Amino acid sequence: MTLGTNRFAEEFSRAQQVGIEQSLGFARTVLTGTERLWAVQLGFARALLSDNEHAAKSLAGAKDANEALAVQRELVEPVAEKTTAAWREAVGIAHATQKELGELVEKHLKQTSEEVLAGLDKLAEQFPAGAVGVKSLRQGVATTFDAYDSAVAATRKQSEEWLAATVQNINKASATVAANRRKATAA
Repeated sequence: MTLGTNRFAEEFSRAQQVGIEQSLGFARTVLTGTERLWAVQLGFARALLSDNEHAAKSLAGAKDANEALAVQRELVEPVAEKTTAAWREAVGIAHATQKELGELVEKHLKQTSEEVLAGLDKLAEQFPAGAVGVKSLRQGVATTFDAYDSAVAATRKQSEEWLAATVQNINKASATVAANRRKATAA
């Protein structure tokens, strides 16, 4: 086996190992985010079941329609607050998972970029006659990776803005429900 073939085999093996590790990291991140979302959903379902049990017992004990209406008004805000909290937590988990996945992809792309550019530099050194063409190719590859970095930065900014707007809308909805409950209670 020649030295070049042996080095190629080692680099290929290392690249495979890196790919496997990156795939496993990606899978772990997705699984962790999914588990956290399921935990929020199950906790919310348990809380609603408990609230519904309490509501059914309270409504069953109501002596007239006015008392039943008062019980219903009393139960609306806690459910709305729990719903808002669950949404807020779910959005936070989804955002954190998406951010972590983005960071994994960025890390992989940066590593790939560095390896490709280093490989092109080695190629230019080994074949001086074609160095101009390799350098041109290297510049094109570097420009492509830079364009990707710019797109990622813009996407990250939009994602942050979306998250802020979503949380703001959830908070507004929660405040509206609370204000409506106060108005209904005062009436």
